[in-house]
Amino acid sequence: RIPLVIHNGLHDLMFLLTHCHNARLPESFEDTKKVIRGYFPVVYDTKILGTEYSDAIIKSGNSALGDLFDTTCNASDANGDVPSMKAPLITNQDGRSQGQAHEAAWDAYMTGCVFNALCNRILESKNRFSADLTLDDLLHESSDGMLREWIGLNKIYMHVSLYTIDLESSSGPAPGMHDPLSSGLSVDTTFRVSGIATSVSTRDILQALTAGNESEEEAIRESRYEIIWVDDTSFFVGTRMADCVSGDDGDATGLVASHVRSKLHAGLGGDVEILPLGEYFKKKHEDATETMKSTTSETGGIVDSFVSVAMSPLKILGRAFSYGKRSSEDDGNVESAKRPRKSS
Repeated sequence: RIPLVIHNGLHDLMFLLTHCHNARLPESFEDTKKVIRGYFPVVYDTKILGTEYSDAIIKSGNSALGDLFDTTCNASDANGDVPSMKAPLITNQDGRSQGQAHEAAWDAYMTGCVFNALCNRILESKNRFSADLTLDDLLHESSDGMLREWIGLNKIYMHVSLYTIDLESSSGPAPGMHDPLSSGLSVDTTFRVSGIATSVSTRDILQALTAGNESEEEAIRESRYEIIWVDDTSFFVGTRMADCVSGDDGDATGLVASHVRSKLHAGLGGDVEILPLGEYFKKKHEDATETMKSTTSETGGIVDSFVSVAMSPLKILGRAFSYGKRSSEDDGNVESAKRPRKSS
């Protein structure tokens, strides 16, 4: 199986489907994922590889393609912390100048180099605890389970969202969600907030969440917050917990969740509604089920009712994660509202 390697390439895949498969994409998001897998059964996204599967040095840097290329293939850190992979040199036809970012051939070249370099960094850390494994062995001799666990097989970065597209997933962490939350986020520490004043800005929210955190426990001090606007009076906030805090640590998760709730109520007013993500999607899923029953009763069309319910998670996700109106603002230990992860 020949892999397709992309960098933040969801839009590129959509372009290929609409120009080479059908000008109209399937109604269902799940059906769209099936079409992608039909053409490309093995996909790796270097954006996901860098932000979710790499070491702390890579995760803490910029995950734009050009920056990843410079970090992994062009220059060593002054302290020697970032080893370079010697990338083969290519030039333009004049033989003198190199390409630049957003030129198709140069981007393809950088993507291949970054994939090679990041995979080898991951292998270097894994091989400390097991027998030596080469990149060729990993790609061609390993199980799909290992490839998914180590380098994110068939997972694609989703811009301006709190989740990662998983081409193999049909169920997510909550009813109505078909994909996992991105690395470091938890259903228990992600909330849907509504009923806020229209004058509230992203900066107001971030200041409410971070004020006085210097004296809090490490799980709170090291947390990062991602905000996705739904409309002028509601948004989602996700808490990306530090690598030192296990997602299975119920005490830490509970502490962070309580912190987010209390800070938002104190900073935005006690009348705002704050729902955990799982509870919010459960409610939406129940509403969709009721819609199906109502539609069946009124029209007698079971097919129409089924399509309505099948579409509801996609509509929820679209409204929830993709169309924020507020401008993004960075502030210290937080990440921007319109760019929840560093984007290219």
